[in-house]
This record gives sequence, structure tokens and C-alpha cells, in this order.
Amino acid sequence: MKTLLREPLVHFILVALLIFAGHAVWTSHSAAREGTITVTEADMQRMAALYAAESGTLPSPEDMAAMVTDHVRDAALSREARRLGLDQDDTIIERRLAQKMSFMVSDLADTPAPDEATLRAWYDAHPATYTTAPNVTFEHVFLSTDQRPATWQADATNLLTTLNAPSPPDWRTLGDPFMLQRAYGDLPMRETIRLFGADFAGALFALDAGDAWQGPVASSFGQHLVHLATKDPGHLPAFEDVRAQVEADWRKHIQRTANEQAIADIIGRYKVDIEGAE
Repeated sequence: MKTLLREPLVHFILVALLIFAGHAVWTSHSAAREGTITVTEADMQRMAALYAAESGTLPSPEDMAAMVTDHVRDAALSREARRLGLDQDDTIIERRLAQKMSFMVSDLADTPAPDEATLRAWYDAHPATYTTAPNVTFEHVFLSTDQRPATWQADATNLLTTLNAPSPPDWRTLGDPFMLQRAYGDLPMRETIRLFGADFAGALFALDAGDAWQGPVASSFGQHLVHLATKDPGHLPAFEDVRAQVEADWRKHIQRTANEQAIADIIGRYKVDIEGAE
């Protein structure tokens, strides 16, 4: 027996048996673990918190039972899908994992607090970002060329004289009904174009602001007598007025740059082999 135990072949067989037994135990343990779906108290607290955030009330016992049932269902289906290899070579799953990794990289990024010089330098380097769009504040009296095909020009002349008289009537009572508003405040040029057309916007922004009524100005609807109260061709606000926005933009830029570098570092850990490419 002692001689047999000294044989290398016997040692090899014994080691193989031990490895096989260990593997069997580990496989059995893994199978048991995979065959058990555990719903922890932390899981239920998370479900209850999510329910409360969405509904504004705490879940009832019936609601909790339904959420736990859904959780177990999803866990069972996802495990079975992985067992069958359905997660392999799936573009949607790959994109979702990449997205979650991107979010993790973003969460780990630590943006330092900027000083005033840094923010002012950012503000000076991006004036177009903070320059306000051209806008106007105006009132208008509408004349329908469909209802007044032969008289709108004479009517516009008479109304203009009435509106600019020393004691004019309420302008809201004059003219024809209009489907949109009769007064606009700080209306950007792009919105003016969208509402009234490019020709109207161009003519309106070419007028001088003041107390007098002017026109008529043609639009896609008809003719308008306008009182242009204010006109802002667009201006760059002072740094102090937009400091909060400047800091927010700077932080987004720094975080985006850090994220891109972190992702580039992750990509750099892998060798990329593109078949058929030089």
C-alpha cells in the first residue's frame, strides 16, 4: 500500500479527484444560488421609495405584493435569458450597458470649484452664448384685406391718423378681429417670423421704436398698424447678470471633457482589430 501511494500516477489521480469534487461542490453551490431569487429588505425599501416618488403616497400591502411579484418575474426571466445565451451579441443590451457605464463614469467625475478669473475667461471666450436674441415689444391693429379688398388702404390711413391723435380711442376697439394676440412683449425675431412671416418681421424690426403708431405693415394675415414700444437688437449682458449660467456652462464643459477622457482611457485598455481594414 505504501509503495502504491508513492506512485506519481496515484498522486495525479487523487489530485484530479479532489479537483473534480471541489468543482462539483462549487457547481452545486452556484446552481443553488442561481436557483434562488432573494428579495431583500433593501430591495423592498427601494421599490417603496420609487412608488412614493411617482405616486406621492406610500404603497399599500397589495401594492408591495404586486411590485415584489413583478421583481421576481423580471429576475426569473432575465436569469433564464442569460442561461440561454440571449444576452450575447444583442445590440440593445450592449448599448444599455455602455450607457450605464457612461453614467457611472459621469457620476465619478469630480468637478472642481471655479474661481472668478476662470469664469470671466469662459464668459469672454463665448460671447455669442450669452448675447440675447433680437426682440420687440409691440401692439398692433389688424386690417383684413379679405374683408376690405377695396378700402383697406384708405381705412389704414384714417386709422393711423386716429391712433396718433392727441386723445385717441382705445386701440383695442379698432380694426378687425385677429386670431392671435394683439400685443406682444419681448418677442424674439424667430418667433415673430414664425407667427407673422419673414416679411412682417423684417419690416417691423426696421422701424424705430417710439410713441407713434406706424404702418401699415403687411403679414401673411393682412395689414397691421403697429406701435413699436421697444426694440432690442440683441446685447451681451454684464458678466454679473449671467454669472450663474456661465458657471453652469463651464461645469458642463469640464465634466464633459473629463468624461470623454475617462472613456478614452477605458477604450485604450483594449486592442482594436478591424478585419479587412489597413
